[in-house]
Amino acid sequence: MTSYTHRERVIAALNHREPDRMPVDLMGHATMLLDETYERLRDFLGLSPIPPVRSGTSANYYDERILAHFDVDFRRLFLKTHPEAPLIHHPDGSYTDAWGICSKRSGMHVNVVGSPLTSASTVAEVEAFAWPNVQQLFTAQGLAAEARRQYEQTDYALVARNPLSYGLRERACMLMGMQEFMTALALQPAVAECIIGHLLDIYKDVYGMFLDAVGPYVQTVEVGDDLGSQQGLLISASMYRRFFKPAERELYDLIHAKAPGAKLIRHSDGAFFSLIPDLIEIGVDVLNPVQSSAKGMAAATLKSTFGQQLAFHGGIESIEGDVPTDALIAEVKNRIDVLGPGGGYVLASCNHMMDVRPENIIAMFETAHAYGRYR
Repeated sequence: MTSYTHRERVIAALNHREPDRMPVDLMGHATMLLDETYERLRDFLGLSPIPPVRSGTSANYYDERILAHFDVDFRRLFLKTHPEAPLIHHPDGSYTDAWGICSKRSGMHVNVVGSPLTSASTVAEVEAFAWPNVQQLFTAQGLAAEARRQYEQTDYALVARNPLSYGLRERACMLMGMQEFMTALALQPAVAECIIGHLLDIYKDVYGMFLDAVGPYVQTVEVGDDLGSQQGLLISASMYRRFFKPAERELYDLIHAKAPGAKLIRHSDGAFFSLIPDLIEIGVDVLNPVQSSAKGMAAATLKSTFGQQLAFHGGIESIEGDVPTDALIAEVKNRIDVLGPGGGYVLASCNHMMDVRPENIIAMFETAHAYGRYR
């Protein structure tokens, strides 16, 4: 069997070829460890504490030592939050960000508790909103040099980490309130379109800044926006195609133009099988997180239907809580058997690890490395 570097392994797999073993991933857009899970794993491995890479979210740590321990094939490049980005802390523990969105941590999760456009009912009110600009949100200072260093001095597949976390629909719901924005899609389409248009301009500026710095060096770029619940679409297919598909096409065209050698990884939870052809049409190369428990999203169905056009990333769901390690190992082997033939699969957790025992994280990666070898 030919020897592969981490980068070569990922490139081969994402181009539907079989490398020496299945690539594995951790600490990406939808494969982070929530803080408590991270800290338990860190302590279990005997590692000393390190500062978080970010704050204000439920998954704040990115730890090179853990990536090396599990021989993870990917490394992330982060567009840094601007040090002067507005962030107002309130006495009740909530905080308001540069978007004017107020959030508060509750247990393992961070929830929106205040939406600045809740009462907006006209295009004029949306236009008058104090929309943030990219210079308020992020800085790319030093990023091009860091990307070049990692490209030349390591052999990992480099990822432009999703800088915005939330997609256009999700961000619009945070700005207006989910009920209010979903209602606007149906009853006030001009208002909804205006919000999406402003978001698209900002998202293009953000990804433009990011990829102007790292585009020549990355092998993948992350984007995301949830389209489905466990049972079906969050919005109708016709609404997606009217309001979001054109905007996503425009954003993805920009990404492909600025990172022409990179695959675009698109995250969406839930059941959205009917929209996968639309995602392929607008430039999605890799689908994450392969949530097979959702209606109509079985891994075998995805592979047989779209495996020639898409690669898959994620897939491991039986990992949370007190799930028996034997059951987890069986699922890892099943995903490898179903999604691995012919390449086109990166093994990772299906979404963030919220409350996972260190033993199960270790078992997942050990099984992937031992069982996921191409023969």
